[in-house]
Amino acid sequence: MHIVLSFDGENAELMKRHMFLSMGSGDPQTSIVMAQKLKDMAQVDSGLLGTLFLAVDAFRNKKYQEATDIAAEMTHGSLSDFMRPIITSWAGAAIGENRTESLISGHSVHILHAILIADFLGNHDNIETILQNALNNPMLTPEGKTKIADMYAHIGQDDKALALYQDVLEVLRDDPEIIGKIEDIRAGEKSVLMDKMANASDGLSLAMFDMARLLYQEYSDETARVFANLALYLNPALSDANLLMASINARNEKYDKAINYFRTIGPEHERYLESRRETADLLEEGGRIEEALKELKDITRTHDDLEAMIQIGDIYRREKDFDQAITYYDRAEAKLSAEQRAEYWHLYYVRGMALEQADRWPEAEKDLKAALGFQPNHPFILNYLGYAWADQGVYLGEALAMIRKAVSLRPSDGYITDSLGWVMYRMGHYEESIPHLERAVELLPYDPVINDHLGDAYWKVGRKLEARFQWQRAQNHAEDEALETAIADKIASGLPDHGPQIPVIKEASHSASPDDTSAP
Repeated sequence: MHIVLSFDGENAELMKRHMFLSMGSGDPQTSIVMAQKLKDMAQVDSGLLGTLFLAVDAFRNKKYQEATDIAAEMTHGSLSDFMRPIITSWAGAAIGENRTESLISGHSVHILHAILIADFLGNHDNIETILQNALNNPMLTPEGKTKIADMYAHIGQDDKALALYQDVLEVLRDDPEIIGKIEDIRAGEKSVLMDKMANASDGLSLAMFDMARLLYQEYSDETARVFANLALYLNPALSDANLLMASINARNEKYDKAINYFRTIGPEHERYLESRRETADLLEEGGRIEEALKELKDITRTHDDLEAMIQIGDIYRREKDFDQAITYYDRAEAKLSAEQRAEYWHLYYVRGMALEQADRWPEAEKDLKAALGFQPNHPFILNYLGYAWADQGVYLGEALAMIRKAVSLRPSDGYITDSLGWVMYRMGHYEESIPHLERAVELLPYDPVINDHLGDAYWKVGRKLEARFQWQRAQNHAEDEALETAIADKIASGLPDHGPQIPVIKEASHSASPDDTSAP
């Protein structure tokens, strides 16, 4: 952009784009210089963002009246109408004046900042009036009601906070965060639910961050970057803005930039360990396995972090180092209290997969059954255990029932659909297995094991030309040497005439998504 502008330095549209990109890339000074240049050019509109950048710069330099005047010049529109009253109100707060009238009946973010300003000015009576007005809003969501409850707790109105938390629990049943807040208040150990602003710049910075967060939720990542950097320009210590920038960059596969933002989070921050784990995720995603493991092993040494132990196990499992995976899963499981086991059901699931791949089936079966006991309707656990039984030719009736249930929960999952066809095949129901195996191939046309299964079923019902075609497709896409060799033998000689064909290779991928440990 600098090069283009060197040839056409007075092109207003290029200058606006340069201004926008500079702020998005974390260069606010260049952006503001460009905004001022646009404003100084005769008959040129610097645009909403240019005006906003100048208002924020004036605010940062404690020129509060100038910031208010510039904000008043913003062209009308949804974004300017959203930002103008926040800038004006925080500018007033900076000089000890409450100018929040325009915020009280606005967006929930406006209401939050009206309360923050009242709190900043020490006007708690005004906060209660605002909160009561907000509660009368017919569009109030459970999240909004939770924020209001947080604010009541912050100003010492515990009874009102508890009543609102209980109301929220009627909708968000068993929400652990709400339950934790209730328990903290009753124990007299309230956590910090709302930070008091140290100064007006921090307040406006938070408003810019709130805007960035809303834009991020709408996948407007370029503009979200702009507002996150405005937040950091006003308050470089705003860790939440750095975390948001990390998330934006990670979502856009700019892993090195995301890691740099995560590394700004210090040990004192409540999301420090989470940031380290996220960094490890991105390092693994970029193929930097040893660095990812080092990141996680560091926090297991310094913080004895349970989640990091599980994550190390997951990395080793994905790298097919099952013995090391099991070692770290065992360390994690040893830290669990009896009450935590249900919460960490996924640990039994992933350890069960690692044990199965390490040929330690009795232990694997025990773990998979434990996971299923905690999550009886989880399609991937149902499928993994059912497929493993079918693979061994045991408990076929129970395996069939489990996989039918998994298919009903995930009808468009090719691996689970394949499992249903395969267990029918293992039971000798060859004709009945074929529609399910054909459906699985439609869903995952390049999976070698699924094509191999369909070839086996075709052969058993006498459709030998089609069988060899499927085996050939499986061989073309096979990456495992043992699988490729076994398929080549079938292409040459077919299947024996007696009994169902034993699967040629264990295939853990038939858990559908082995790392998806979310409840359905």
